[in-house]
Amino acid sequence: MSQLEKIQKGMNVLQILAKILMVIAYVGAALTLAGGILVAAGVLNTENQFLHFLSNTAGVGKKQLTGILIAEAASLLAGGILATYAVRYFAAEQREGTPFTNAGADRIRRLGILTIIVSLVSVCITDGIYEALGLAEWNKIDGVGGVLPGICLILLAMVFRYGAELEQKG
Repeated sequence: MSQLEKIQKGMNVLQILAKILMVIAYVGAALTLAGGILVAAGVLNTENQFLHFLSNTAGVGKKQLTGILIAEAASLLAGGILATYAVRYFAAEQREGTPFTNAGADRIRRLGILTIIVSLVSVCITDGIYEALGLAEWNKIDGVGGVLPGICLILLAMVFRYGAELEQKG
């Protein structure tokens, strides 16, 4: 098995994992958003055994619980968006048969930039919600979690572009 075949098998595994992550993120976002709406509408209330336990243990009320669920839905949605773009990248890479193309390098660079932007926007949204709820100390999410992978993807794009240049020469 050649190195390119090994790379392609690895890319296929990553594509499958990205699809699983995408589905989990979108389903999680839908469920947490639905939960937030149901809590806000009063359908789910503290008389519900789980919510009663949560509100008594954590000391949060209806408004705060609604906000927490909406903030987490936004965070999951951001993860789903990034996973969708990753799936698209892997699908295009599989069609091309190699990551070492200029188009592939451009796609992975865009994914890196998108990772940075979406992560920072998501953090701003969740920070704003937690701050508005008076639960800023609860928010343990920081923006670095998306910036570093985004930078790594941009650097990887440079490696892929160099590989594309080498393939064009050879």
